[in-house]
Amino acid sequence: MKSIILAFWATVTLAIVVAPAAAGTPTPGSFEEAGRMVDQLAGRLGTLGAELAQQIQQGMRGLGTPGPMGRPMSEPGGRPLITIMLHHRSELGLTPEQVTRLEALRGEFSREAIRRTADIRIAELDLATLLEQEPTDLSKVETKVREVAQLRADLRIARLRAIEQGKATLTPDQRARLQTLLSGMHHGPGGTPAPRRSTDTGALL
Repeated sequence: MKSIILAFWATVTLAIVVAPAAAGTPTPGSFEEAGRMVDQLAGRLGTLGAELAQQIQQGMRGLGTPGPMGRPMSEPGGRPLITIMLHHRSELGLTPEQVTRLEALRGEFSREAIRRTADIRIAELDLATLLEQEPTDLSKVETKVREVAQLRADLRIARLRAIEQGKATLTPDQRARLQTLLSGMHHGPGGTPAPRRSTDTGALL
């Protein structure tokens, strides 16, 4: 999808640069040639817009798929740290109060993520609609692309904030135990428990 977006903006830039250049050289046949070039660029622009819209629609079929950076929102290290803490509560020596706090953080983030994800889906639908219009209004497209990116960033930051709050509930000794636990973990059968996905978000916590 990133390559499609880059090609999309490259085509737009080329159209902006080439058209004035061609128009500024009044040699015989130059206007006809410029017209053909503009028609070709317009056709390519429409094709890229349709491909980008299709990619967005495919990406919305399930938010467990990679995000805009080509990977799931699962920082840090792709590990659902709060779930790991709760799963290994005995090894970490968590108190009942700590367990309650961690479960509350996970639940609060799940609800927040559902709301933020709904906003992302709506913005992506709006973007797809803009890209399907002829002619494409690039100023509106750019604004909507930036809006989608900001919404995704906000969700990502909210997740990282929840994880940091979870880590802050641990004592220094418990944090050292958690680090040792994470260092010794292996993925796959017998390793880390299956990540818990917050409802409808695909975001790991």
